[in-house]
Amino acid sequence: MNSQDLFIIAEIGVNHNGSLDMAQKMVDAAKSCGVSAVKFQSLSAGKLIAESSFSNPVDFGFDDVRTLGDFWEKVSIDKSFQEKITDYCRKADIEFMSTPFDFENADILDELGVSRFKIASGDITHFPMLEFVAQKGKPIILSTGAATLGEIDEAIHFIRQHGEIDLTLLHCVSLYPTPPELANLNAITQLKSVFRLPVGYSDHTIGYHLPLAAIAKGAVVIEKHFTLDKNLPGPDHKQSADPDDLRRIVEFGNQIRASLSEAYKMISREEEAMRIPIRRSIVADRELLRGTPLTLADLGFKRPGDGVSAKHYREFIGKKLRKDIQKDLSITWGMLDD
Repeated sequence: MNSQDLFIIAEIGVNHNGSLDMAQKMVDAAKSCGVSAVKFQSLSAGKLIAESSFSNPVDFGFDDVRTLGDFWEKVSIDKSFQEKITDYCRKADIEFMSTPFDFENADILDELGVSRFKIASGDITHFPMLEFVAQKGKPIILSTGAATLGEIDEAIHFIRQHGEIDLTLLHCVSLYPTPPELANLNAITQLKSVFRLPVGYSDHTIGYHLPLAAIAKGAVVIEKHFTLDKNLPGPDHKQSADPDDLRRIVEFGNQIRASLSEAYKMISREEEAMRIPIRRSIVADRELLRGTPLTLADLGFKRPGDGVSAKHYREFIGKKLRKDIQKDLSITWGMLDD
């Protein structure tokens, strides 16, 4: 991934609520916001959670969801769903991405021609999955929520055993939603310094301001959960960005990223042209007569700075004038006796 470009992912995830029609509407809305990609979660309920957890009661606001198993079955997407949404994204001219949660879905995504794989934070220690995906040789975006630096290092080295994979890390806090005071955006700087890899931010805070702050910290990828309506049933909608939020992230985020284009203090050609208009020259603060020894009270300092710079004022003190000078006239070196 080009670390100079800002890559913004609308994380549709499971917010389609199992509806292909809603998924397509979300793709259209995300595209209109100007994101780089839309991302789904390719999962099968039976391969994600143990059967013993299926009966755990949940209340996500659905009429037809009573248990954890009900929910994951509702949002599971099969090969046909993925084929259709991939084709829809292709026609909409937006990159389709998805996180595989099992080997079969990783194969499906590979067959569909995804440009890169995203690994969820919870699978950073799922070495069989890391190996399976790494062997496909495509770029990997690795989320790091709830992971120590040691665990991140282990995952990177394990992936690297399977070739020089193009790898991007995402700082992430696995709290849903994440309170701002726990977002720990300084970790972006640390991850960049320690691992010398492109680093982004997978955001679970409410609102759009923390992703912008992450960009200012140097994040080159932003992943933000996306919804059409924060009041829809489901566990992720309330903490997700709606189209207005996402537009702000894209618009302001790209402006912030552009503002970070230089790594050092420099003066652009445009700013260079402002030096004379905003700086000050030494002028006569009142009408001055020839032979007058100059005092500080005789000198004025006014724009534009096309004369002798005000920084030389001490060199004028005590010098005598060779000619009369009217008020506000710029005093040049040639008007002074040696």
